[in-house]
Amino acid sequence: MPELTVQADLAALPVIADFLAETLAGCGDDLIFAVQLAVDEACSNTILYGYPAGEAGTITLTCSVDADAVLVTITDDGIPFDPLTAPPPRLDVPAEERPIGGLGIHFIRTVMDSVTYARRDERNILSMAKRRKASP
Repeated sequence: MPELTVQADLAALPVIADFLAETLAGCGDDLIFAVQLAVDEACSNTILYGYPAGEAGTITLTCSVDADAVLVTITDDGIPFDPLTAPPPRLDVPAEERPIGGLGIHFIRTVMDSVTYARRDERNILSMAKRRKASP
């Protein structure tokens, strides 16, 4: 199963996107875009909020593809955070009246078919699956 480990730094986001594009080659542009969006949002949150200021950390991604689905697991050693406990954003309120942020987790929930979280061995483990469309 392809795996990538990067420093928890915003400069790693293009490396992560390239890893996913390479791993998911042949899966279709829409699926690749959805997975890249979800992973980018999850990794950005980890980078920006998962480590106390100045503390270094790593993010490890695994990605598997089979005939039915793509599964991506993101593991980090940052502070415990279950994104599934975040309240949904208030989309019924005009954008200018909403607090900044909070849409990333909404995007993850929207574009992926399943998302699970676990905390094991002092690590956050976020697993996301996206079904592949059946071939005609």
